[in-house]
Amino acid sequence: MFRKLFSRAVAASQWWRARAVATAALAAPVALPGVGAAGLYLVAVLVLPAFCFLYGLDAFPLRDNNEGLYAEIAREMLDGGSYVVPHLNGVPYIEKPPLLYWLCALSMHLLGPTPAAARLVSAGAMLLLSLGLFQFCRLHGNFRAGVFAAAGMASALPVAVVSHVVLFDPLLTALLGGSLLCYLHSYLTRSRRAWLAAAVFLGLAIMEKGGVALVLAGGTVGTFLLLMRDGGGWRRLFDRTAVLVLLAVAGTWHVLASGMQPGFAHFYFINEHVLRFLGQRLPDDYHHGPLWFYLPRLLLMLAPWTPFLLLLLPRRGARAQAPPAIVRFCQAAVAFPLLFFSLCAAKADYYLMVALPGLLLWLGIELSQRLAAPDRLLAWCWAVSLGLAALAMFAAPAAMGGDITPPLLLVLLAAVGALAPGGHSLFLRLRSVAARELALLGVAVLAGAALVPLFHAADARSARDSSVYVARILGANPVPDGAVFIYRDFEDMFSTLPFYLGRTVPIIDSASRDLQFGCRRDSGSACISAAQFLQARARGPVAVVLQASRAPEFLAMAGPGRWRAEWVGGKMVLFGGP
Repeated sequence: MFRKLFSRAVAASQWWRARAVATAALAAPVALPGVGAAGLYLVAVLVLPAFCFLYGLDAFPLRDNNEGLYAEIAREMLDGGSYVVPHLNGVPYIEKPPLLYWLCALSMHLLGPTPAAARLVSAGAMLLLSLGLFQFCRLHGNFRAGVFAAAGMASALPVAVVSHVVLFDPLLTALLGGSLLCYLHSYLTRSRRAWLAAAVFLGLAIMEKGGVALVLAGGTVGTFLLLMRDGGGWRRLFDRTAVLVLLAVAGTWHVLASGMQPGFAHFYFINEHVLRFLGQRLPDDYHHGPLWFYLPRLLLMLAPWTPFLLLLLPRRGARAQAPPAIVRFCQAAVAFPLLFFSLCAAKADYYLMVALPGLLLWLGIELSQRLAAPDRLLAWCWAVSLGLAALAMFAAPAAMGGDITPPLLLVLLAAVGALAPGGHSLFLRLRSVAARELALLGVAVLAGAALVPLFHAADARSARDSSVYVARILGANPVPDGAVFIYRDFEDMFSTLPFYLGRTVPIIDSASRDLQFGCRRDSGSACISAAQFLQARARGPVAVVLQASRAPEFLAMAGPGRWRAEWVGGKMVLFGGP
């Protein structure tokens, strides 16, 4: 009995010591500026993220890729579809859980079926994550770290751009980030409420993208506990109430979908989780890459803040000491997702977005500690980042249009490097902490301004990247209901067409990988054969949408007849009759 009491007393003392060290990690090394800084913080924490995430949601049409698929699933839910088994173009689509579709459907119900309403879910989630980073830092004693973390999250240009697209990853990043922040707050303060909130957020993350959320959260927390050598922390992970909350939030839909959709269990759990990680998923419609695939993408994802990552390297000559708990957690939140996705056979450019909350929290802590006095490395990082932000404003739109060649890009980067010494000298002349803060936030403001020309350039590409103009051609040349068809291609070519037409569109001899499961299980009228199309054509006028390059193939299949064609951006609409 005495041995047990002694061991518990030792464990309690270790926890209090870890808590004290962790909280000290966020203690501001200098006093906050006076009342005049309130406006600056308001701009950095509220106005800047709101602009970066909410500006331009309707600036360009939905794109013919995954964005079109997910927006159409939400539209079909609103149009009388199933909220348990998502449907895409009229057939079951169960690659992912439905939380993203539910939220998009709710947004479109309130605001109308527009691109902005569908994108508001991704953008709003990332905006709330930025505010959550600030709130976490505020609770633990350092406004400044929260300001930099929130501003960095919002003004990292690739993050802002991806958050303007209907995708799973922005919402997953926000929900998983919220869960991990609540867990860390609970670890530091023993807050029961924060621990249950972490379970709720994790359950929602699982409902958003499946079991990968559980793996990422468990792996991050496990890595953190190993780094902290905290054996007692493992027992808290299996708190009975938190586990029940997690199961209630994440488990109900999985049970209902398994009962309602034949083949769900194998396709969803085995094919979409286990086989996807091993690179054996069918159909094989994902990207592959080497083990180091995500290293350059992680650097690019933080642009223009990438140079500041040098601040996270160990300082030369600094006394070696164990990093505080919050920094250890940030390291785990970056290292485990990087390792997991690097080992995973299925890769995508934006998968590692989930590592950014931990990385930016870590960077915010480091920046808050270096502002006390002029810092040469910080000055170099600021000078290069400012140049990159300016470069993004002028070069990113041209790069999106394919007008910048690699040699020209190298010249522009060399110009940024040539101007960096001047920026370095300028930063070192700033004598006050407030002035250095303002200079750092200037990078965020300049990066946010670059979104304006960037989204204008995206709109200029809409004839190629979206089917909105195809839908307008069909609207100007009406044909009977059910007489519009897509020939073979769907995702990456015509995925937004059903959304803009407001109805499903049958696909002739479908080559779609995303519709493969649904067409096999419940084809209905969504996936038809060439013979079925010829029967429909014999009954009256039809319109067929196809890639212009597939026109000879289609005409050979359709046989003799007169067709009238209209083109837009490499896409063709053929109008014909019996």
